[in-house]
Amino acid sequence: MIIDSKGKLFGKISIIDILIVLVVIGIIAGVGYKFTRSKTPTVFTKQDTLEVEFFVEEVLDAVANSIKIGDAAKEAVQNASFGTVKDIKIDKAISYAADDKGEYKVSSRPGYSSVVITTEAKGIYGSNGTTIGSAEYYIGSYMTLRVGNAALYGRITRITKLD
Repeated sequence: MIIDSKGKLFGKISIIDILIVLVVIGIIAGVGYKFTRSKTPTVFTKQDTLEVEFFVEEVLDAVANSIKIGDAAKEAVQNASFGTVKDIKIDKAISYAADDKGEYKVSSRPGYSSVVITTEAKGIYGSNGTTIGSAEYYIGSYMTLRVGNAALYGRITRITKLD
């Protein structure tokens, strides 16, 4: 008989012990699979230093002037850290409006500015999207960026790997 009256396989190994070993092996395999298949960086993943440029077409002058070099930058929805502000350029606001002929024209709006913010962040640079935190970002992605005490709605215009 393969299993005796005490529940041991060949009289030596307990069935419970075998089940515990199988469960532990299954857990280890599942965790290994998760880390090898997930796009989420782990503590062991080497992250690149990235320069990320954001463009905001129109924001109140007071908001634009509140942003300072060294301010922390975070994306509002995924809460991904875009590091700190390395450069900021403030220019005239860019507004698009139709004229009386129905053609769209570019104009500026008093009391508003356009802003280009350059940050330095850690992430994984890829040819098909860049992973920062646990989210992928692309050139042209619109997002709400929190910089210092300001919140801005703009888009990514450039992602450069610095390493």
